Amino acid sequence: MNPLLKILLFFIATQLLGLYAGVFIIEDAKGNEIVREMVSVQQDAAILPLFILYILAGAAVFLILIKLRISFLFALLEMMVISVTSSILFYAFLRPFIQETAFAMAAAVLAGISLAVAKHFFSFLKNAAAVLSSAGAGAVFGFTFNFMASLAIFFIMAIYDYIAVFRTKHMVSMAKEIIQKEMSFTVTAKERLPSGKESRLDLGTGDLALPVMVEVAAYQIHPLLAFATMAGATAGVSFVLVYAWRKKIFLPAIPFIFSGIMVSVLAAFVLTILKLL
Repeated sequence: MNPLLKILLFFIATQLLGLYAGVFIIEDAKGNEIVREMVSVQQDAAILPLFILYILAGAAVFLILIKLRISFLFALLEMMVISVTSSILFYAFLRPFIQETAFAMAAAVLAGISLAVAKHFFSFLKNAAAVLSSAGAGAVFGFTFNFMASLAIFFIMAIYDYIAVFRTKHMVSMAKEIIQKEMSFTVTAKERLPSGKESRLDLGTGDLALPVMVEVAAYQIHPLLAFATMAGATAGVSFVLVYAWRKKIFLPAIPFIFSGIMVSVLAAFVLTILKLL
């Protein structure tokens, strides 16, 4: 399969899975006190700086690990991220079949840990783990922040992505380390060239998860807005993937995805206003 198409399919699969998980948990919280206590939508913009600080701290920790070059710590970090985030997605799929919420949560956590351990021993699970964990992470952020807050976060991350790639260039260093260690922080598609060399295309899990966040948040306004947002994100990522693949360069995807989302959101609001006139 063409690497471009394969990465695009991974992206779309993540969006659909994440949107399902986010919507399921939002609806589940309405009649489930346990989930309702855990799920709270943040309306206060004051939490945004703290969230961004967590993101920057995570990047700093990763850069430190690169300097230390301790494989065990890399493996532990990857397993923690996969197990925690994918368990959110597993809960959304297991809960309809398990009556007790506590049992469903326990089963989801066990499934997340199992996936993380399995990926550690079987590298072919890399893309699956990246998709499932990204969908879960995006769902968490989506039902944590309201729509405007999610757009603000996305905008800030777009600026950070640009700076990290073209200015400080630490994102490039991180990406090289992730690719070298085949960690599940990217989805990967490879192609064998006629010359015998291998060409690959990667898309980061942040690029997969952040659109899910906005889509889940948009659903709480209207389901059609969620799908309009998904369409814009897909258009944005398609553009950057094609351009990066043809030019064989490293590009920050988040600014392009954010641009696609904003175009689709503005179009949706314009159509809504025209319909009301």
